[in-house]
Amino acid sequence: MSGKTEDMTRDHRPLARALAADLQAEGVPGRIADLFTSVPRHLFLPDVYWTIDGTRYDRGADPDGWLRTAYSDQALTTQYDDGAEGTGTMGIPTSSSSAPAIMARMLAAAELGSGHRVLEVGTGTGYNAALLSELLGEGRVVTIEIDHRVAVKARTALAVAGYRPGLLTGDGENLSSSSGAGHDRIIATCTVAEIPLSWMEVLRPLGRIVTPWAPSPGLPGGLLAVLDDEGERLSGRFEGALAFMWARGQRGPARAPSGPGAVVGAVEQVDGDPRKSWFDGEMSVLLSLLVPDWFFGLRMEPGAVEPYVWVASTRCASWLHLHADGRVEEGGSRRMFAEFTAGLARWRDEGSPGIGAFGLSVDRATGDRTVWLRAPEYPLWTSDGNPI
Repeated sequence: MSGKTEDMTRDHRPLARALAADLQAEGVPGRIADLFTSVPRHLFLPDVYWTIDGTRYDRGADPDGWLRTAYSDQALTTQYDDGAEGTGTMGIPTSSSSAPAIMARMLAAAELGSGHRVLEVGTGTGYNAALLSELLGEGRVVTIEIDHRVAVKARTALAVAGYRPGLLTGDGENLSSSSGAGHDRIIATCTVAEIPLSWMEVLRPLGRIVTPWAPSPGLPGGLLAVLDDEGERLSGRFEGALAFMWARGQRGPARAPSGPGAVVGAVEQVDGDPRKSWFDGEMSVLLSLLVPDWFFGLRMEPGAVEPYVWVASTRCASWLHLHADGRVEEGGSRRMFAEFTAGLARWRDEGSPGIGAFGLSVDRATGDRTVWLRAPEYPLWTSDGNPI
């Protein structure tokens, strides 16, 4: 690491110290929290960014608000629609500076030690690579970014801040020998459903992968998967829920959802509102672990005052509509509502365990996934979609 260049236009240090103190008060280990004092976050942010609620912060128009928000514990969107030139209206967020508490949580989960070599997949602004460089030394950090324009900006920001880790431009899902071999840790800043085989190929024995994970795109939120090398497989428990942007090669559900005019194969009436579990963030994430191969969303029927929940299978043409009045409509060969009912019944029989009781195993040779409850010896389903 070379000497750092400070932005002297305003004093960010009290804000950085306050952020680090808040993180430590929330249980972040001191050596991780201290990184957020040492590395100036604002040096990695563009002059215009957006908070998660869509509020726009412009450094030129409101420098105090811009700097104050830069040191708040929230994700800041720095790119929409892969940087495509558009009308100036907000589209789909495609790059961001993650919330510091989430970054700290992932750094702590990686259990980084002196001498570890780390590969970061998804450079983004470069801020996380700087934190890693501060912790381990820039010579032990390699980061890769798929978007050339994002990578150029990150390289500049890192240099201004005084850090020069290895920075590659390329597809982090399909690593080549240029990324180097023998990484003790891989930390991804994008959500994946399939753990890329190339990650496992460059991971050292007894290494660890820390990544946001979800069973399939289009599902609610995601989970933090912490996977340790166990020889023929990687395996570990989920360490809570979180939401990251999807890796670009794994975006989007397998097909479009069914519309209001879809042919209904079965209808039943249930007591209460069948949408309830899908409206509960934690419960919907649990459903994604209990039942494989689906994604969902909301739609309005003509003249309706409340939306219905549609659920679509990713392995066949089956679908499910859940209405506020208790109607459950299904189409296709897969009886998905029965699967969800059985999954919830099993979960209750197990004592209604939280997300931390579930885990993931990935075959190192094939990439096949198994989701399990309490231990790998008690699988729930495999990546072929078969419940066990």
